[in-house]
Amino acid sequence: VCAMTLQTHQPTTSVADKVRGIAVEKRVRQAELAETLSVSRMAITRRLNGSVPFTDRELIALSQRLDVKVGAFFGEVAA
Repeated sequence: VCAMTLQTHQPTTSVADKVRGIAVEKRVRQAELAETLSVSRMAITRRLNGSVPFTDRELIALSQRLDVKVGAFFGEVAA
């Protein structure tokens, strides 16, 4: 049961890690990501550290800003 609880948090962290990694690779600052999503710097920080999950719409907007397919955030396609 504990293992399943830990796994529930894994996907959010993984997506956050992918978004952060792709943004760094493409040299897009957190402030730019926040602006893309129309959220505060604190809100984007919470999403990037995995404490708040990205919504589907946010992932779509980020994929457009970072010029990758949404699947890149899930490790499905190469960024």
